[in-house]
Amino acid sequence: MIRAADVRDGTLHPDEPRRISRRVHEANKRSELAIGDLVVVLVGRVGDVAVVDPAFHGWNAARTIGIIRAREPDDVAWLKVWLGSPEVRDWCERRATGSTLHRTLSLAVLRDLPVPLPPVVHRAAFLQVTRLLDEKTMMNGRISDCATALAAARFAAETRYGADWPERSLDTLVSMQASAAPRPRHDRQHVPVSAGITFVAPADVLQSRSPHLYGTELRIPVEKAGAVCDPQSLLLASREDGVRVVMNAGPVISGRNVLVLRPSSWADAYWLLHDIRRRSAELVAAAQGSTGREINRRVLGSTTVKWPPQEVREQFARLADRLRERARLAQTENEKLRDLRGRILDSFLTGHFPAANSASSPRSGPRKMSPFRAPSRAGGDTVT
Repeated sequence: MIRAADVRDGTLHPDEPRRISRRVHEANKRSELAIGDLVVVLVGRVGDVAVVDPAFHGWNAARTIGIIRAREPDDVAWLKVWLGSPEVRDWCERRATGSTLHRTLSLAVLRDLPVPLPPVVHRAAFLQVTRLLDEKTMMNGRISDCATALAAARFAAETRYGADWPERSLDTLVSMQASAAPRPRHDRQHVPVSAGITFVAPADVLQSRSPHLYGTELRIPVEKAGAVCDPQSLLLASREDGVRVVMNAGPVISGRNVLVLRPSSWADAYWLLHDIRRRSAELVAAAQGSTGREINRRVLGSTTVKWPPQEVREQFARLADRLRERARLAQTENEKLRDLRGRILDSFLTGHFPAANSASSPRSGPRKMSPFRAPSRAGGDTVT
């Protein structure tokens, strides 16, 4: 079953797929996925979109996912570009309701999304460019994922020979802080980078593809910021299937239900980052409450860690940091590609993108389109 967490960066990434019974699947055929369907996140990072490829044909979708089924197959590629644009993400975010972790966009709202629909003949050159951008973006994503996997593999190799290492309780290795900072009321307010501090909510930790957090979409003005977490702190959040952790690259403000660990050194931070990631499912027992989102500091602090000599920790940290730098280069390039993609889309919609027939019509481009709204197919989970 595809969940909201499986939709990332325009593609499906079910790293740990949730499985449902055949009986449940047969009882929910309206949410069965088919090749070419577009899946849209309705809870959490609302507006994230991906296209269902053959690998996921016949899977089912959770209630956190909306399914869009194009009437015309030629419209799928265009709809993915439009739905993945910054304009649509902003449109979805402004209409979402609920708390930080459970931002919710209803299908009733999504049906009112305006969709410019350029004639098919005008789309070919533009979609070819976006396909090239997608291929490069996916390659950078694989580079980043491989760098992270290599660091995890090296950590596993190091710990294989640690049977004689002493055990230390976590609270003797770090100081812990549970923040009470509320999420700012105005999610979309613009705060310049130089005048604000990054705000980290549980969703930012839980949905991070990388173990390193370089920023979020929300900043707090410096004058309103409370206790600031120093760079290379460890930020923890929990859900029912495990504890997630990231290391922040810059100063941040942590929100409610984000536990901050402050190791005493750079090498200790890298070692604990990978230790907690490897024991994610085991450490979920340290979460309390019916939803398992608030981490119990006392229980977590009493958990033990195999603690190697300092030279082992430092050697591992040097390697892990070089791999982090390589992953960050790939991520930075993808950020630039996203910006370029937005600029190209703007030029296409305003008629300035060079079309294939530009020799006969230098200013050719899509005609001015009216919003496209189609009636929905019967069923609660699919928009046609």
